[in-house]
Amino acid sequence: MSSSLKLTKSVEDYLEVMYNLHKENGVIKVKDIAFRLDVKPPSVVEAVKKLSEIGLVSYEKYGDIRLKEDGLKIAENITHKHDILKNFLNILGVDMETANEDACAMEHILDSATIAKLKKFAEFTEIYPPAQEFLKSFVYYEENGKLPDRYVKK
Repeated sequence: MSSSLKLTKSVEDYLEVMYNLHKENGVIKVKDIAFRLDVKPPSVVEAVKKLSEIGLVSYEKYGDIRLKEDGLKIAENITHKHDILKNFLNILGVDMETANEDACAMEHILDSATIAKLKKFAEFTEIYPPAQEFLKSFVYYEENGKLPDRYVKK
């Protein structure tokens, strides 16, 4: 596979779903991909054929699908981005379902450097003691539209 290959959001979604199915079930089947992505099985077959042509998966008609080495690396990278973004959104107080959906959209458009910064920020909030107070103040501000009284200069 060419390192300059630009993958579409759709292709990345297929790879991510395949990766998750493999982790969860040990096998990847067309019907399971179709269910997860809410598409028809013939659409999955077409996508899998294209992924096979570019060397990301192996697939035989009516058989299981396997991620090849390059496909696995890409899928792991997408999943890693997704997890970082979901964690960051959770830190901001976004509920899990919304954070998952938003991370799914964001993982395809944000630059890797941006995602790395968000990861570092999330790590920082876990290890820097005043960060928890900062996050509590943010939640207060979000709910009340003002800083907690202890931070307002009189």
